[in-house]
Amino acid sequence: METAQQVDTFICMTQNADLEIKVIKKFVDKAKQDRYIQFVSSAKNRHKFINDLSHFNFFQWDIFEAVKGNEQQAILQALHKNAVADKTCYVISENSDIDTKTLDTKEAISETVGYGMGTILVFGNADMIYFESETMNTRFISKKVS
Repeated sequence: METAQQVDTFICMTQNADLEIKVIKKFVDKAKQDRYIQFVSSAKNRHKFINDLSHFNFFQWDIFEAVKGNEQQAILQALHKNAVADKTCYVISENSDIDTKTLDTKEAISETVGYGMGTILVFGNADMIYFESETMNTRFISKKVS
């Protein structure tokens, strides 16, 4: 019989996987979607998706813009402009300290920018995302995708 903690962990993982699958379906190149959906659908294989974040080249780049200058300001302006919720965001990251957490947006940005770890910040119901790779100054914000 499962413990209450195991059930809570499963429910949380399922909810996270649902949001991560939305991110993949909306923002990742169609040719890679099935592979990455399989990865995030399994607790055992999710690390394969996370490991690819450092040099992730499989986004639909036509719906992204480079982030230059003050990252926090650029991200918050983009969210406001597109009427996307900006108080909190869900984090997908190589940084295990913040991965799978829902954080205050400003905290998530400060824990992401400049750390050199592949990270995706998910805003709203995967309406927009911010991506930072491990390569210095490689930062992108998506356009709003419904």
